[in-house]
Amino acid sequence: MYDDFMKDMKARMQPVMDLAESNKKAMETLASVQKESMTDVINASLEQFKAVSECKDPKAALELQVNFYKALEAKMTVTAEKSIAAISDAKDAYVSSVEEATKKAAAEIEGAVKKATGK
Repeated sequence: MYDDFMKDMKARMQPVMDLAESNKKAMETLASVQKESMTDVINASLEQFKAVSECKDPKAALELQVNFYKALEAKMTVTAEKSIAAISDAKDAYVSSVEEATKKAAAEIEGAVKKATGK
């Protein structure tokens, strides 16, 4: 009896466990993307500072800054795309898990109603 109860509880909690695992993966991916992005921005900023400080011509310094911001924009776009992909994957896993749990619950309810009505 106890073993049956534990098996039933484990089966009923599986969608929650799946969601927790999906959220964990999404958060790990987002943290990794943000860490990588910040490292790239800091390194690029240091390189930019060095390049601009060595520059003697104001026009060349302006050109360096424009190129820096274009490169920074491209890096931020890639970071945003990776973050959106991770969030989208988590959303898809969530929707799939909820749909599966709903179908299972509906089937259990239908079975209980048939059993109770004798049909």
